[in-house]
Amino acid sequence: MNVFVIGGCHHNALGVIRSLGEKGIRPSVVIQSDEKKPYIRLCRYISRYWIVASEQEVLAILKSEAVHFHGEKAVLIACADNLSSLVDMNHDELRQWYSLPGTDEQGLVSRLMNKEVMSQLARKVGFFVPLSIAVNTGDDVDISIPMPWIIKPLVSKDGKKTDIERIFSERGWSEYCKGHDSLVQVQQLIDKEYEYQLIGLSLDGGEEVIIPGVSHVLRPSETTNTGFLHYEPLDNQYREVLETSRKFLKATSYSGLFSIEFLRGKNGKDYFMEINFRNDGNAICVTASGYNLPYIWYLYKIGGDYRKEIESSLVEPVYVMPEFADISLIVHHKLGLKTWLKDVRRTDRFMEYDRRDKAPFWQILKETILRGIKKAAHKII
Repeated sequence: MNVFVIGGCHHNALGVIRSLGEKGIRPSVVIQSDEKKPYIRLCRYISRYWIVASEQEVLAILKSEAVHFHGEKAVLIACADNLSSLVDMNHDELRQWYSLPGTDEQGLVSRLMNKEVMSQLARKVGFFVPLSIAVNTGDDVDISIPMPWIIKPLVSKDGKKTDIERIFSERGWSEYCKGHDSLVQVQQLIDKEYEYQLIGLSLDGGEEVIIPGVSHVLRPSETTNTGFLHYEPLDNQYREVLETSRKFLKATSYSGLFSIEFLRGKNGKDYFMEINFRNDGNAICVTASGYNLPYIWYLYKIGGDYRKEIESSLVEPVYVMPEFADISLIVHHKLGLKTWLKDVRRTDRFMEYDRRDKAPFWQILKETILRGIKKAAHKII
């Protein structure tokens, strides 16, 4: 059966492609990128690929390729918020040819991507959720939430990571509004002990939810939403949040790969931050631990023996590193080389480097070096 992966030039899509490839599945890949030669195209597990600039071009390829399926549906995996929404908003048409993630109701996933909508549902099922409000930065609104705040795009697919900012004063909020004209979520900034994620797979509209372990972000990155992390089996301290997560997924009726982000507050409470209705950028940590969620999703969608795969899967503790995000921290003197080398030695899996699939790593390393040379030359000139 055909498998299509749609995503950007990012380790998110690369992780899904490698997870499938390690099980003998070579997907077709549609890469949405402004780059002419995105590095993930070099992954050895790709059967064929397209490079496009827009969402509408992604949709056009999915439709045009469907004529070759001869009545057999292809499994589709989305690896970016905007493309998850694209599939959701065209669900009724695409379901003719593809076995899709999402819900039976077209547009529901996109509505749930609104952070205020998901926060309201999270409160309803029993999560602790920080105080928040949706605000247009161009409006003069009285915000009663005590500072400090964290500001995020109201819908992830409509914003960038650089739009996320911490606000500690009225002046800081005023400056933020001057530089942004958009809908945002103003949220109470929690005094946290640590961040963690539950990365999983929802089947049959949330009737069966698979969450093999928990990922702890040990060193957040400033350039991406990932970081150096430790993935490990769940223990009893997560029992309550795990059960509430299952209720949450069932309430959404969503099927597919997902991740839920939390903060453990210094007060001992676990705070729901958001859910991603797609494969998570950190999800290669689950594959590295011995639990291949993209492959289980594939087996489930083709009517294969996915339960046998689950029964044979074990969760081993692993360390996973986004090496290029870490190098950026070193360059900007926010991470010591000695500390980084120590972490490299204990890393079980890297986001880009893979000894079985080296070409993408060498390509992005080359591009990174060339960008550095051009930047240095520009400063000299």
